[in-house]
Amino acid sequence: MWGINGRQGKALCGGGLVLLLTVVLTGCGGGDGQSEGLAGSAAGAPKGSASGSSADSRTGLLYRDKEVSLSNVQAIKNGCPSDFNFYVEFADSGPRVLGPHESNPRLNDEGDQTDEGRPPVLSWEPPCSWDNEVLDFDDVPVAKVAADAGDLDQAGCQDAARAAVGNGTHIDRYKTGALAPGDRFCEDFAAGGRVVLLRVVKVSGSPVGELTLSATVWAGPAKTEGAPAQPGDKVYENQPVTVSDDVAKARGCVLGSLGLGSDMPVVTYRSRLNGGGGDIEYSPSCLVGSPKMWFRGYVARVEGTADLGLTACQDAAARSESNELEIPVSELRTGDRFCRFDSLDKDVAQLKVTAVTAKRPASVTFSVTRWKAPEPS
Repeated sequence: MWGINGRQGKALCGGGLVLLLTVVLTGCGGGDGQSEGLAGSAAGAPKGSASGSSADSRTGLLYRDKEVSLSNVQAIKNGCPSDFNFYVEFADSGPRVLGPHESNPRLNDEGDQTDEGRPPVLSWEPPCSWDNEVLDFDDVPVAKVAADAGDLDQAGCQDAARAAVGNGTHIDRYKTGALAPGDRFCEDFAAGGRVVLLRVVKVSGSPVGELTLSATVWAGPAKTEGAPAQPGDKVYENQPVTVSDDVAKARGCVLGSLGLGSDMPVVTYRSRLNGGGGDIEYSPSCLVGSPKMWFRGYVARVEGTADLGLTACQDAAARSESNELEIPVSELRTGDRFCRFDSLDKDVAQLKVTAVTAKRPASVTFSVTRWKAPEPS
């Protein structure tokens, strides 16, 4: 079951060459006219030395609008086209481009990808490298923020990133050729308790050869990994998720897929050829004419208006005696509830329809509560 931290095979190499660049930084301060200078140097600094993520207890704004510039010309001067990435750490003192002797900062000493003990990291392969020409974000909630979203504070940026996970618009990679000055991205780096607002200041060339980004970073409590959920535990409650024709069409007219098994429900979009699938799938209007939902697992449509507890929801699903349920969106109504039991993963979920539009562009919004199933009696 796919979770937001479950992606594998990112195009990053632990032994790849990284670039020593001068980081161009300007501080707009926290609204008091004070400039916040960069502490430390990109040259020769130990891996992760500038982050302070694991020991620093500060909360709130760390810095605002500090700029970092990346250039294909500088990449060529430093040996490109080898296996070449720019890595930018959003350390607590400011953005830092890694030096040539520093390894992929997303990998631990064993060479495994991890979020623990490091700051947020952005990667870019310039045109002289493998020609992917993408910004590669951390494998955490990341959202492209709407132009009319206004000013964003820490909570607003974090909410935008998490909402993107629930509606399938979250981002892991973004084509630099599609960037424009003013574009903004929010990242919720929960493992380090950091929220990053990234703004495009300058983008030039075709393919893009010069890129200037501005970073604002806030600190909060780092997410701690508690004990795994035990039988009978509630994993999350009333989490909103939306599947829609609009996003499915924007992704190339593909299936919507809702996974329930992470620490929050996750919506993705994929073609039939991509394999796999979620706990619930959405077939959009552009594929089937009349959109429909397809529930996997033992699923029951529950009568009444009161929410069910764990036992009642599991019993209702188990009584359905069917391991799938297909429902046209036209038959859904606000307030409809469904109970789902996954007998393999031992999960129970209640999904309540909070909004539905059957006409094109169709969409369905659910509120989802999930438990670990109790031990069989």
